[in-house]
Amino acid sequence: MANIFWAGPKASKTEVRKSLMEDGVEHTDNRFIVSFEVDDGGPHVVFRVERRDSGSPTWKKEFPIKYKGWRLLTISHPEGYLELFFNQDGTKRVTRGDQA
Repeated sequence: MANIFWAGPKASKTEVRKSLMEDGVEHTDNRFIVSFEVDDGGPHVVFRVERRDSGSPTWKKEFPIKYKGWRLLTISHPEGYLELFFNQDGTKRVTRGDQA
């Protein structure tokens, strides 16, 4: 029965990323990016946000778990993580270990 909730049409990745990048400023003042991934539950969109020294991101308001038909996960990272490991378009940055 849980799969029924996720069934249905999904907006394109381009539309979802653009929309989340615009809506993100209404949810947090921290640095964030949007990426797409796949796990055992299928494809999903990830809103990655950096947390400050306090240990958790500051949320102005919560995101829904379903966003434009996509399962939406929010993941917090230490400050500086996104710049180090991700490109601005949400793709993972190639690091030295990845090149070997």
